[in-house]
Amino acid sequence: MTNCVLIGVSTKDDYYDIEYSLDELKNLIETLDINVKEKFYQKLEKPNAKTYLGKGKLDEIKMYILVNDIKLVVFNDELSPSQLRNNQDILGVECIDRTYIILKIFEDRCSTSTAKMELKLAKDYYMLPRCELLKNEESRIGGGGIVRGKGETTKELDRRHLMQEIINIKKKLTEIRKKNKEAVLKRKKKGVPVVALVGYTNAGKSTTMNSILEYTNNSKEVYAEDKVFATLSTTSRKVIYDNFEFILTDTIGFISKMPPYLINSFYSTLEEVKNANLIIHVVDSSTPYINEQVNVVMNTLYSIGASNIPMKFLFNKWDKTIDDNLQTREYEFIHYSNINKYNLDKLLDSIKNEFVYLFNIKLLIPYTDGKTISIIENKANINKKEYQNNGVYYEGSINKDLYYLVKKYDLDNIVN
Repeated sequence: MTNCVLIGVSTKDDYYDIEYSLDELKNLIETLDINVKEKFYQKLEKPNAKTYLGKGKLDEIKMYILVNDIKLVVFNDELSPSQLRNNQDILGVECIDRTYIILKIFEDRCSTSTAKMELKLAKDYYMLPRCELLKNEESRIGGGGIVRGKGETTKELDRRHLMQEIINIKKKLTEIRKKNKEAVLKRKKKGVPVVALVGYTNAGKSTTMNSILEYTNNSKEVYAEDKVFATLSTTSRKVIYDNFEFILTDTIGFISKMPPYLINSFYSTLEEVKNANLIIHVVDSSTPYINEQVNVVMNTLYSIGASNIPMKFLFNKWDKTIDDNLQTREYEFIHYSNINKYNLDKLLDSIKNEFVYLFNIKLLIPYTDGKTISIIENKANINKKEYQNNGVYYEGSINKDLYYLVKKYDLDNIVN
């Protein structure tokens, strides 16, 4: 088994713990059957523009590489082509970055034609500025490295070839998105709500979906395994619970340090989240890094335009939780376990109540609270709307489980 070392930089602007981030990278690397011998990191104001790390730290790592038969170095951030080239020259071994590892894992996990197409688009975007580096690497190490295997062909690493391929793939994905939109419109006409499961990779989304399908006597289970990025495709199933019908969708898991172009490449897959009527945010409540993981998911939802969709938190793995006081202020939360199905009925009741029961509202929302105004505009049944001096006035009805978000603006509630 190939030995490698991990290298990271910790800055004052990081919202995650560097030890956690490197542990996560270690888990990613080990799915490729590569052995992590050591982890190095340096605290800097910002990564070095030429070499990522400082000279002294690189000298320390180079000595470790020589003594411990290290064949591969993996950096915890996406490096520029020049940074990769400089580090390979200094350290004398193959150097790759976190983004390449994620793309490699995605390549091993992709199953549907759409996901494969989206992955190819992401790889092309990644390779485009690195063509010359990878060509030289192909020549230097005889057709590919430890992770790259046989390597990319010269034609595949040609910029013009990659740019044309990007154009062709984007055209095909545009057609797929048109068909997806048509399917969404048909579904909306039928009035069947969509509930999307989202969460950090390996939080238990697919297993939760299977628990719901089993509980509601649905035999069409989805693929689930205890590993990162077990599935990269969107899977939907019709669920009928207590005479209430909805579409349950399982989506790709999120992870920290995913570059924007990678997220954008999987637009068709993530579009199911944007079109959902309700999001169930599945959280691994047993991890000590719960805040970091929640922040990554919430930021990703914001980046794809899905932050205003009603959401419930499902604190999964409650049988192994390390904090009995986990909760969120803004959203409803449910403690849950896929092991013993604790609160599964509560979860299903909560989903049903989201769509079945309505509250009549008379709201006066100040103009400064644009987020709540957006929620009302998109999710409430509005019978009357007026622009007043102090804000926007609404009359209508809203889902029970959304009411707590606007309760403070309910004029009837304030009077009482």
